[in-house]
Amino acid sequence: MNIYVHVADDKFEHEIWELTRVFFPDHPVKVLSDASAERDNSGEKADGQNDLFIVAHYTCSGFEIIAESRLEDNGGKVLSTSRRSQKLDETTRMSHLRQKREIKKVLCQCVYDVLSQFTGKHPHWGILTGVRPLKVVHNLMDDGLKDQEVLDVLKSEYYVRDDKASLLVETAKNQRGVIKSASTQTASLYIHVPFCTTRCLYCSFPSVVIDGYRGMVDAYIDSLVSELNSVVSLLLQKGVVIQSLYIGGGTPTALGYDPLERLLSAIALLLDDHEVGEYTVECGRPDTLDLDKLWMLKAFGVNRISINPQTMNQETLDRIGRRHTVEEVVSRFHMARYVGFDCINMDVIVGLPGEGVPHMERTMEAIAALQPDNLTVHTLAVKRASRLKESLDEYPLVSDDVAEKMLETCQKWVKEMGLVPYYLYRQKYMVGNLENVGYTKPGKACIYNIQMMGEKQTIWAFGAGAVSKVYFAENDCIHRVPNVKDVKEYMERLDEMIQRKMRFIDGSEGGIEDDL
Repeated sequence: MNIYVHVADDKFEHEIWELTRVFFPDHPVKVLSDASAERDNSGEKADGQNDLFIVAHYTCSGFEIIAESRLEDNGGKVLSTSRRSQKLDETTRMSHLRQKREIKKVLCQCVYDVLSQFTGKHPHWGILTGVRPLKVVHNLMDDGLKDQEVLDVLKSEYYVRDDKASLLVETAKNQRGVIKSASTQTASLYIHVPFCTTRCLYCSFPSVVIDGYRGMVDAYIDSLVSELNSVVSLLLQKGVVIQSLYIGGGTPTALGYDPLERLLSAIALLLDDHEVGEYTVECGRPDTLDLDKLWMLKAFGVNRISINPQTMNQETLDRIGRRHTVEEVVSRFHMARYVGFDCINMDVIVGLPGEGVPHMERTMEAIAALQPDNLTVHTLAVKRASRLKESLDEYPLVSDDVAEKMLETCQKWVKEMGLVPYYLYRQKYMVGNLENVGYTKPGKACIYNIQMMGEKQTIWAFGAGAVSKVYFAENDCIHRVPNVKDVKEYMERLDEMIQRKMRFIDGSEGGIEDDL
């Protein structure tokens, strides 16, 4: 069975497509640009008789939004319908951005109605399908709504389940001070080191196995330093304050001692006399760490690191392609504490192949014994660029119910550890349509993670596959400025990558609305 979506004027079709996928995760969902013209040719006749068609449209007079949606079978029989209207207050009528948000909300409500009526499903996240559901909460808080009022709106207008609505409000409150600290004169930096010791089964990040690129490492560091020197020097000349610096990957500590020292030395020289409050380096693979590297990170002013087990079950580590042991996770964590790191993050993943609730219980018990300062609980996402996507017959996914119970196990341990949620985001193709949540000890929240997901501050990104996000406050929007992903191509086109950023810094490029 195929599901076809048609939205009049091609507006909000991506959002409707995403919402439809939530209700039909096991069926292809496709967009029709012209429902009447393409319907007869939409599917192969042999198996297209069970196809479904969602048609949605709206009108906006300036004073009222009227949205309608219907679900039909392949013969044109109407299976469910919905019609909604909403009056617009003066503030919303005067703002194109606010009006667009309201239209999207009402249209999604209509589509949710017809899909829920037909399937009997009530997804946990309601009509919130985007990566950043916290944006909705911050917009409501900016409008002056109190916590309970925000909760009521999330549940009654966005159809968010009670526990997810409470999680959103709590997270927003914990990060609001950092979000509000952003200004046009502050920015954060992201530096991408695309090398790993192995490629994990589920990985879709722009990274490569370092063994095949040893001959390029020095040249890559040269290019990275050149890009940093050109762009960051100009930012500092213009008085931009660097709030946070994050070196990610890949696994930055997969670099040998000398290239890693060369990168850190260049950063130190560039930022000399410019204090950066938060300086993070991902040390995700514990087998890439030793005392020498940890002392070096500390000496260069790094004050936050990640040591990411993903699971504390050895058989799973072997299955997903991580070349380290559970014992190495524990030993490197204690080593980092010995060196003096008082802000250490750890990542775990809910729904890894072959795992269930008992595996999650063992992982969280082991994590709790270490007492990290930050814990990021990811839900497995099956991305097209991952090996897992091509291996689902060999590595079947856990059921939605099991995934939710695994997440509940994490939440139980998080509370026992005294951690609170401080950032949250969602991804496509997540097991159980769940979420990723970062938890922290009080006072240890990662500024970069909050600003990167909050999209109220410019993030300048460097290296192959890195994507800068330039924030335009006047339009409350961001413009993405991506670097090419391929390592060799990045080095060959370095000048082009630099010049693209320079145009934004000099103001010759303007902003466009993005990801409302």
